[in-house]
Amino acid sequence: MISKPLFKQSCKAHGSMWIVITLAVCFMLSCVMLIGGSGGIAKTKMAVQSSIIEGELTAQMEKRSLNYYDTTSTALDHFDGKFKEEFVLKYMEYIAQSYPEEQAKALASIDAYTAALTDLNYVYIPALAASLGYEPTSKEYQELQGLIMYVLNPMTQTGYMFDDFYIALGEDAPRYDMQSVNDDNRKEYREVYCQDNASIFLAGNMVKEENIELVLKALESFGVTKEDYHKFGFDSYPHVKEIAETVVVNFRANLQYRLENMKPGETEAFIKQELTEKFTSSLLSSLPKEISSALADIGEMDLYGLLVGSIFFKMAGLLLPIIYLIMTANALIAGQVDSGSMAYILSTSTKRKTVARTQALFLVLSLFVMFALTSITSVVCLSIVNIKTNLTIGKVLLINLGAFIVMFAMSGICFLASSVFNRSKHSMALGGGLSMFFLVATMLGLFGSQIIPQIIRMDALNFFNYVSIISLFDVLSILNGSLTFLWKLGILLAIGCGCYIFAFNKFEKKDLPL
Repeated sequence: MISKPLFKQSCKAHGSMWIVITLAVCFMLSCVMLIGGSGGIAKTKMAVQSSIIEGELTAQMEKRSLNYYDTTSTALDHFDGKFKEEFVLKYMEYIAQSYPEEQAKALASIDAYTAALTDLNYVYIPALAASLGYEPTSKEYQELQGLIMYVLNPMTQTGYMFDDFYIALGEDAPRYDMQSVNDDNRKEYREVYCQDNASIFLAGNMVKEENIELVLKALESFGVTKEDYHKFGFDSYPHVKEIAETVVVNFRANLQYRLENMKPGETEAFIKQELTEKFTSSLLSSLPKEISSALADIGEMDLYGLLVGSIFFKMAGLLLPIIYLIMTANALIAGQVDSGSMAYILSTSTKRKTVARTQALFLVLSLFVMFALTSITSVVCLSIVNIKTNLTIGKVLLINLGAFIVMFAMSGICFLASSVFNRSKHSMALGGGLSMFFLVATMLGLFGSQIIPQIIRMDALNFFNYVSIISLFDVLSILNGSLTFLWKLGILLAIGCGCYIFAFNKFEKKDLPL
């Protein structure tokens, strides 16, 4: 099948170059993985991702704060209206019963308050919940009811219902003043009251441990830990309260100005919606769509996996092995024919088919051992670095296997060129030229591929991905855990095997200048 003496001769002739290139590739790989794992790449990714997550969480809290403010101010407006309606009726009843005016007012006030509270709790809130699609037993219904009742803090015969909630947060328990219900500035009073106390209700509930755990569970897929959440400050009552109060204050000020300067065609509902979107916009939503999408890409992207898998193993890490296979494939057949040493080999009992198989085995085996060593280097370096990445030992081994299969296909092309031509210059021109073209096309195509963030992606360069067989090495599929890379690597294997088989037949049958 093969010639052992010829195999040993090839090892001696090309062993030194193989050792130098293999050591160089392993050294570069270790530098990339160790420096990338401990350098600024992780900090950059985490900073962008943290900024995005913090902005989105802040926007959600601001939106909820405005919703709480609007819900409570509308509910207490209804409460005031019901109170005034009931007060007039009860006052007239007590006067008709010959009660003194002051006593009639006092009794009417108590009855009106009770009637308004009953209406709020058993008529208004259920109707509002139904309009929002909340079932009476749902958490949304309980939240709505709790919001309105806690902000009102109803007065009972023994005191105020929810004083303990406010005192536990270090706040003064609110007292909703019913003496000024008919004052001209009642609307301003009610809005300030709701602004202050709805913010307290929001902040007090957001910093509860069970609610923090729910938020963290929702953010688990983004890698947000409890420590990260603490750094954002969203478990701090004063910080969350400040966010809630600030957005409502800004909303109210802008709403008043806009209502006083309404443009033709504008309505109060339209202005409120516009201001709500403005004051609850996150970092991404406040930027142009293209930029926000690009920032989201960076935040969600595994930059370390991109560096190791796509930049090193598809470009930088292939350069020296390609140089090795170009020179070696040419020297194994065409170089020996050109120099005349092939005549000496064939003058022995060694057949052409045996020569071709031996030289092909040496070339493939040397590449396999080279990438076996890069696999070991990759696993060791990945075990050393401490970085959040989707890259696992299994994926690293698959990437190394994919890189070897790419080199197997390209070595088949170079070996075929070496077997077809009798002159080294022709062999290197075709085999080496194609190999370098594939590498350069991959470098250019990388900047147009989907693995590059939109902020630096040049879509026009994606054309080069269609003219390079290296593009069949689908690192992104490996990193994402899909199986798309399998059929692509299958094509590369077919290319390599086809080229080697054709090279064997061509070398066996062609005329040699012996």
